[in-house]
Formats: sequence, structure tokens, C-alpha cells
Amino acid sequence: MVLFYSADQSPQTISDSSITQQRFKQLKESLSQVLTHFYPFAGRVKDKLTIDCNDEGVFYTEAKVSYTLAEFFNQSIFSSFIHKLLPNQPIMEVATEGYTTMAQVTCFACGGMVIGTLISHMIADGAAASFFLNCWGSNSRSEFQNALAFPNFDTPFPRNIACRQDTNVMALCGQFLNEGRLATRRFLFDAKAISRLRTQGSSLTVQNPTRVEVVTSLLCKCTAKAFKANSGLERPILITHAVNMRRRASPNFPKSCMGNFAWLATALMSAKEEVIKLPDFVIKLREAVTTINSEFVKSFEGEGGFAKYCEISKQLIETASNVALTSGVNYVHYTSWCNFGLYDVDYGWGRPIWVSCVASSLDDSMFFNSVILMDTPSGNGIEVWIYLNEDEMATLQQDKELLKFANFDPNPLQLKDYISHA
Repeated sequence: MVLFYSADQSPQTISDSSITQQRFKQLKESLSQVLTHFYPFAGRVKDKLTIDCNDEGVFYTEAKVSYTLAEFFNQSIFSSFIHKLLPNQPIMEVATEGYTTMAQVTCFACGGMVIGTLISHMIADGAAASFFLNCWGSNSRSEFQNALAFPNFDTPFPRNIACRQDTNVMALCGQFLNEGRLATRRFLFDAKAISRLRTQGSSLTVQNPTRVEVVTSLLCKCTAKAFKANSGLERPILITHAVNMRRRASPNFPKSCMGNFAWLATALMSAKEEVIKLPDFVIKLREAVTTINSEFVKSFEGEGGFAKYCEISKQLIETASNVALTSGVNYVHYTSWCNFGLYDVDYGWGRPIWVSCVASSLDDSMFFNSVILMDTPSGNGIEVWIYLNEDEMATLQQDKELLKFANFDPNPLQLKDYISHA
């Protein structure tokens, strides 16, 4: 997660290096304080299943660059440089004693700041990572005690160190690794486009689809066309969509629950454009997600919860494998960071003007197709990051149906969302 903060507009803030140094100090001290509550974040990877909560601390580094945020964003390929705003990833998790949490704070010549974090999925999913960042921000503003609940590491699901790697649902994604050149592109759906999509995607079955449902469904439809155009084969699309089980439990688990509460909803989508329309994709997606209900979550709790988890995980992985072997599929993994509250993370000098993930690098030769959906600053739109083979991406970014609704690779400083937010 990479959070961009603009500078105060006063000339004093831009030119006074002491303000920058004060902010560096404030961030470092507040991080140290908040880690006393998020103690696994300061631990080390012991093995693939265990974190040693030894309080050795996080990896933390600071950097300065000689150009402004505006100059950074005005580069035609600025997204390919975002990875430089994150700590060096290879030292995370690769061996025993690897870091679970890493942070880099970068100051630009204009006084703007970027905070980039890497947090191991062994200790936190996206919702938990966002909660941590918001707590860090509250602590930096000296409001931690009042603003948010303290983190809760007492999972409702039973622990079992005998958990096999082949029963981890993420093993499903690993079956669909591609080899080649990975390309990353951004598409912005503003509030008006989403309103039009919700109208077109509605049906008697799903009368009021969500913004995530309609954007995901349109992307399923358009990526299917891209796959077919490049391979010449009309294969179905197998999608997985990460679902936050905190919101599916009854009553809901609080946001303060730390750990991984994500499950993968799966759906097999036809690629026959003349038969399958947008509402059909929406219905399929809604059906897949609603199977993850309160009863489903409840089945993982209690004495038999771990055995149930292993059973359902194995079934999910085997079903995906069988579909891939018998009919051949194109696979895409979707995850939504919408409503995580990332645009609420305030360290004392305002909310972020932009939040991003990371583009691919030249070293990414093994990958699986994936899509990340994120809020826009106003919270009404969706910004999409798509990761595909570069040939399929070249076709997708020219798709006329997609471009009717989405703006391709917009400058974050020129977003209507940003102007209204600022």
C-alpha cells in the first residue's frame, strides 16, 4: 500500500527542512508506540506457519527525492516507478528471521510525502493492514486512545500448526501461474460511469448491484474478449474474488480483528459474448459471493472448525484443478480494497491525495492474472489496477466497451475526485 500526501501550501512548509525532519521524527516515534499494541507486526517470520513475536521491530527507512510530486505524476510512465517508494521486498519473508512489516517514508522537494508499506499476509489481510495504518495515523495525531479500538489478535477460528500448505486457498491461484511479460494498467471509473453500469447491470434477480459487482462484471466480460482475441480460443473464465469474512459473520466481526479473514468466492463465467450479457455476469458473481454467509463463517469456528476449513479448502482447490484440466480456462483473481478506509489515514497533515498499489517490474516473469479494485478519493468511484500478459493487456486497453466507462491511466493530480476532495 502506497499513500501519497500533498505538502501544505504555505511557502514556509515547502522550504523549511525542519518541518520535514519533524514529520520524519513524528512518524518514527508514533510507529514505535503503536507497535506495542500490534506486537506481531514487530516480530519475525519463524517458518511458513509461525511468527516469532520477539519485539525486534519493523524495517523502517527514509528517503528524499529532488523533484516534486507534480513532476513525479507528470511522467508518462510514473506508475512503473512506484515500487521505488516501497522498501526492498526481497528481504521480506524469504528466509527465517524475515520481517513481517516494512515501511518507507519518502519526502519530495515540494514537501509532499509518500508512505509505502509492505505487511506480510501471514499476519494481516488488506482490511487488517488498513486498520493498522489508521491506528498509526491516529497515534501520530496523538488520538490513538480515543479514535479506534485496540487490535484484537484473538481469532474466533481455531489455531492449528499442522495446517498443510495444499489446503491454503491461495494455493488455488498458484495453479494458474503464467510465464511471460507482465503488464500493469490503471482504469478509473467515476461516479457517473458507475451509475450507468449499475443501470445496465441490473436485472430482476439482482435489482441493485453494487459498484464492485458491476465493475468486476464488466472487466470479466472485457478480459474474456481479450483472451479470445489473443489465443483464438473461446475458453470460459474462472474467477476468484476475495471476500472479507468479517462482514459475512453474524454479528459482524469487528474491524479490529487481526489476521487473515479473506475467503475466495469462485465463479465460472462463459466467454460467449453473444449469449452472456452484463447482468448475467453480475448474477453469477452475486451467487458466488452470497455462498459465503454467516453459516459458512460459523462452520470454521469451534472444535471442528479447522477440519472443516481443510475440507472446504481442499474441495475448492480440487474443483478449480478439475475445471482447468477438463475444459481449459482463463483465470483471473479479483480483490477489492474498497471501503477499507485507506483515504482516512491521517498522520497529522491531512488525508492522502492518492492511494495506490504497485505496478509490475521487468523481473515479473511468473505471475497470475489479477485485478485490484480501489476507492477513489471521494469514495464514489473505483480505480482498477489490472495485471495481465502484455499481449492481452494491449488488446484490453483498446476495448471500446471498457473505454465507454473507464478513463485509461489518468494523472492522479487531475482526477475530478481529487479536486473535489482537496
